[in-house]
Amino acid sequence: MLLLTQVEAPSADAGVEVLPLPSFSPRADAFGEFNARFPSEGPALPAFTVPRVQLGLDAAWLGASARVLAEGAYATNGGALVGVQGDSVVLRLREAWAGYRWRFLEARMGLIPTLLIPELERGFRFRELGADGLERQQLLAPADLGASLRGFLPGGHGFVGVAVTNGEGYTSRELNAGKNVDVTALVRPFAALGLPLEVLGVASFGTQGVPQIPTARAGGGVQWSGPVLGAGASLFWARGLLGEASRTGLLAQGFVRLTLFEHLHLTARTQYFARSLAQEDGLFEGLLGVGGGHAFVDGFVAWARTVPVGVARPSVVGFDAHEGAETR
Repeated sequence: MLLLTQVEAPSADAGVEVLPLPSFSPRADAFGEFNARFPSEGPALPAFTVPRVQLGLDAAWLGASARVLAEGAYATNGGALVGVQGDSVVLRLREAWAGYRWRFLEARMGLIPTLLIPELERGFRFRELGADGLERQQLLAPADLGASLRGFLPGGHGFVGVAVTNGEGYTSRELNAGKNVDVTALVRPFAALGLPLEVLGVASFGTQGVPQIPTARAGGGVQWSGPVLGAGASLFWARGLLGEASRTGLLAQGFVRLTLFEHLHLTARTQYFARSLAQEDGLFEGLLGVGGGHAFVDGFVAWARTVPVGVARPSVVGFDAHEGAETR
């Protein structure tokens, strides 16, 4: 008896694991701003500026990730008379790092985003209306050269991380050999219930400038970072301010934002920076904004006011004005 059977030929890829291809994601961010200042004395001072233009690329493959992000910056700061081709816009790196995540640990090295400010900006959401107070008052930088390590808590309950950086920020060259160490924590106590309540904290120690002034920053806050409603308040203590190692100060800030009918944005923010706890010396900033958004485009009409207090009044110039702005 003759039996005929058909056997499927083995696949050439049998037993061979097929690795996924790396993924790439472009990034683009652009702010345009028409600003009209109304000094107490003299005519209005309108100006159009482009405070932020960023282009970059994210890459991910298995547990590895990387980002290159460049931004446009004016060649001169306000009041400067000498720059590159007058006041032209030049490119500089905002981020350029490589990282790897293994289970609950993630490491990054290079020109990295710092751990706290990006989380505060995510809570406020509308970065186009102004930087966080930690960045505005140069207490902490949003990005810097260095390395970071984060450990993620289970169930999306947050992370605890440490970063070692130059300490001068990505906009300035390193002026001393000392490094800054930042320990940051973000905890979502009700993540299991889907509630976007977050508690944040940071402790930072390092040096600043050519004389290696010792610096220390510590504080934290709480924020509700929902897609429709957002609100938060934070308080930070700082030592080593304005070139003085013994000078201590406080930064208090709060915000609230609300999105109605999916496209109408309302927001308000206040910041008070006490530049010295030994005397009356501070800056108060208030902001109100109304805007709309669709897809990836947002537009705002905002009113802002900066008021120097005490000793800061004669030493800080250019703030005796109300400001109105349209952004992005």
